[in-house]
Amino acid sequence: MRTDDRITPAKPWYSSYVLVVLGLVSVANYYDRNLITILVEPIKRDLRLSDGEIGLLSGIGFALMYSVLGIPMARLADTLGRARVLGSVLAIWSVMTVLTGRTVNFATMLMARAGVGVGEAGGLPATHALIADYFSPRLRGKALSAIGICGSLGLSLALFGGGRINDWLGWRAAFYIGGLPGLALAALVLFTIREPKVAGGGGSGPGRVKTDLKAVFATLWGRRSYVLLSAGLGIAAIGSYGQSVWTPAFLMRTYHLSAGSVGTSYSAVVLPASLISIFLGGAINDWLLKRDQRWPLWILTFSFALTVPLSLVFFLIHDFPVAMAIALVSTIIGGLWIGPSYALVQALAGPRLRAISAAIFMMIVNIVGLGLGPYVTGALSDALALRLGERALAISLCVVTMTCLIGAAFFLAATRTIAADVAQANADGDPGAPKSA
Repeated sequence: MRTDDRITPAKPWYSSYVLVVLGLVSVANYYDRNLITILVEPIKRDLRLSDGEIGLLSGIGFALMYSVLGIPMARLADTLGRARVLGSVLAIWSVMTVLTGRTVNFATMLMARAGVGVGEAGGLPATHALIADYFSPRLRGKALSAIGICGSLGLSLALFGGGRINDWLGWRAAFYIGGLPGLALAALVLFTIREPKVAGGGGSGPGRVKTDLKAVFATLWGRRSYVLLSAGLGIAAIGSYGQSVWTPAFLMRTYHLSAGSVGTSYSAVVLPASLISIFLGGAINDWLLKRDQRWPLWILTFSFALTVPLSLVFFLIHDFPVAMAIALVSTIIGGLWIGPSYALVQALAGPRLRAISAAIFMMIVNIVGLGLGPYVTGALSDALALRLGERALAISLCVVTMTCLIGAAFFLAATRTIAADVAQANADGDPGAPKSA
């Protein structure tokens, strides 16, 4: 490690304070981006939107900006300062969340959702970079796990809180109340989180070296298992994100429940199941990886393939208690891929390309999965509505879920080259660094 890359350690109490603040930012992040999922039905009725238009708002309207701007935002955070960028983008997405409540038609809501995507594009890179700045490798995994748990908490609060606020005050109030705390958090980040100082020099944060993106893309393209992993997860995520966005609306239509009722019941299932899944997936991956480097890909295959029959039963039965029991099992199994996939990306990146490889990976998954999943599901529901009525959305979700099987086939194909690609990643230097004179 170069001398100018070392970060002066912070006092333990201050590092803990930073973790608490970043945890609250993560709650706000996932709350604001997922709030629309529990409000699909009231928004659709009030603004007279089609399922396809709702799919655009919850999918590509958010995902395009969020995905494309992720890499430039990460580089901006490295250049200008992680806390400074995080506080600024948090203020942006919070204001846009509030403005979402003021929208009057599809066009204005699309602009508001794009604005949320612009802000949140800088949230994850800056948060993870600050965690790396303030916590040693020995504690970094636990700190990142805490951030992940806060994200799951934010998602569950969006379902529960957004649904209840809608029942009491309407969907617009849910966006107002959801966005305002983020403004206070932005001030907290900007004025109380210090930019870590580089040991032996001025400035903040590691890595002032410019990255040659063309060389990075060329290197990663040469690692076949990285390409197959990214493409497979992008395709599988079409079904995964389609389910995530449309399941609350499906429950409301099928069982004729309010947003508050669905939010309360569904969040009570999703939160504990997500927490179990996050820890279980990571633990199983670490245990089996010692035996064979292909196990992470086998875990991904198992997770997505088994999700399909469980999801089909969930969408085709008409028994709410049984559906919630299936949702519990499906959420646990369906989330096992998270830890192994992130670990695989890091292993295939090698020591020099970790951050940029993760950003490219997430860009692909979000553009394809989050961008297409909700829209394709909604558009297919519209196409089937005249023939199937209320069952159109259920059948649409069943069809879109099949993309998980396609993704599983990609993961199996990646097992053929994973060992050689990981070995190559560890042997390579930094292809993105500028050449010495």
